[in-house]
Amino acid sequence: MRTDTAQTIYRKDYTPPGYLVDTVELGFDLDPQRTIVASRLGMTRNAGSTQREIALYGENLELVALRMNGQTLGESDYRIDDNLLRIPNAPEEVVLEIETICSPVENTTLNGLYVSNGNFFTQCEAEGFRAITYFPDRPDVMARYTVMLRANKEQNPVLLTNGNLIEEGDLGDGRHYAKWEDPFKKPSYLFALVAARLVCQEETFRLADGRDALLQVWVEDGNLDKTDYAMQSLKNSIRWDEERWGLELDLDRFMI
Repeated sequence: MRTDTAQTIYRKDYTPPGYLVDTVELGFDLDPQRTIVASRLGMTRNAGSTQREIALYGENLELVALRMNGQTLGESDYRIDDNLLRIPNAPEEVVLEIETICSPVENTTLNGLYVSNGNFFTQCEAEGFRAITYFPDRPDVMARYTVMLRANKEQNPVLLTNGNLIEEGDLGDGRHYAKWEDPFKKPSYLFALVAARLVCQEETFRLADGRDALLQVWVEDGNLDKTDYAMQSLKNSIRWDEERWGLELDLDRFMI
């Protein structure tokens, strides 16, 4: 559990981010001791900022590689201080590739990516994403995410994250993969990942526009008979949004 004291952040101290992120591509090679995270960030300088420095938060990460617009950055091209990776004099448009390593099994803060009973979970709200990879981990930076998950198929047969499942299969070495795409921009604190032994109750739900959405409630084996209330509450919530606000579910699949 966390023992540190939360720092108060004041509105008067707000400054806009120097760079915005449009797209995020993440690749996870999940291993309890040594998880490799590869990220590719499509970034542009914020028109509301005069900064030319890229600032990325990171906690308890081992930086393996850093490339900007295809060029490998040496230690003289960036600096890391106070859990902040800084890249000065960056161009207006940047494709930043970062490879890091973290240890989920040693993460006892339950913040970021951690392991519980052999299963992988994440907790990113409010500032946990920075414990997964270097990123401008703040709510005013919103991006579209594409995520590839790779894990041991026997130990972690279910691979879930945000958005819609677009591809899955075997890797031929006892591992498997799943690729997910979330077409709608979101802040990093809404990122979620699960790689676990789970079962689900699922239903197809007809939306107001005539589309069918897949609703799933995932639980540990032995708890499936306890999911009826959660499923009905989910359907009631979706219908209420449609009738009260005219808002429809934007994903093909919704999971809790």
